[in-house]
Amino acid sequence: MASFFRQSRVNNSQEFRRTLDEAFRQAPELFPNDFAFGYQLKDDRVSAKQRIRIRRIILKDGTAYSIRPSFLMPYLTARTAEVEAPLFLRKFGVPFWALARVFGRDPMFSYRLECALGRASIVGTTVKVDRPEHLAADEHHQTRDGQKTSIATTVGGGCCLGAEPADAAGAEDLKAAYGVFREEARDVAADYAPTTVNTDGWKGTRAAWKALFPKVVLLLCFLHGWLKIRDRAKHLGDQFRELGRRVWGAFRAPNRRSFAQRLRRLREWADRQLSGVVLETVSDLCAQRSRC
Repeated sequence: MASFFRQSRVNNSQEFRRTLDEAFRQAPELFPNDFAFGYQLKDDRVSAKQRIRIRRIILKDGTAYSIRPSFLMPYLTARTAEVEAPLFLRKFGVPFWALARVFGRDPMFSYRLECALGRASIVGTTVKVDRPEHLAADEHHQTRDGQKTSIATTVGGGCCLGAEPADAAGAEDLKAAYGVFREEARDVAADYAPTTVNTDGWKGTRAAWKALFPKVVLLLCFLHGWLKIRDRAKHLGDQFRELGRRVWGAFRAPNRRSFAQRLRRLREWADRQLSGVVLETVSDLCAQRSRC
């Protein structure tokens, strides 16, 4: 169980307990369900790898947990300050042998650290209470080792709940990637299913979510609709600013009826003031009212 502790707090049992209790008050979702019923300090040991003290606690049901300082990587493989730089450089495709030459250790050390980044369940470690009913999903396109990779990302309830690479942007590949989120969420709640998922309209994304959660309602991301308009209308000066005011005025409508009314007024204004591809893009957004 990860924590927020500095080593000085680990060494002092009273300070350790106060810090642990305060952490539980601030973020109870990060603790075991039975932690609220009380715990005892069990024992401690010195890590052979990192030469620091690690304490353990025991809950009333007899389950024991090790508390590691937050400046250590999972499984005590290294200190975060030591590996932050080489792991950051992996984003740009720096090979493992080059990292070993600059930062020391051997190439397999950095390789194992990178593989371990996906070992923990994102949902299981961040959400234990109030699973979000409403999600947003999109693919982040990242180049790695010269190859374009799609990271199927799921967010909800103020948390990043999933980030899994997909081999391609087709429905089957995205289904497998987003399916990791579904499996992790159902490890927490076996019957979990979101009510809505907000996507950008990509057919592969929408097909993947419908296959994973057949009853989910798919919403069209309003921001992506605006970005299309912005890219085609930003040369219009004052007219562009008025267009932006009207588009986001519709988005901020207090209810569905008002939203529909504001989109109709936006369409009427666009018919009078705009032309060409800009008018087509605004009209397309207004036509998607039922999906937003």
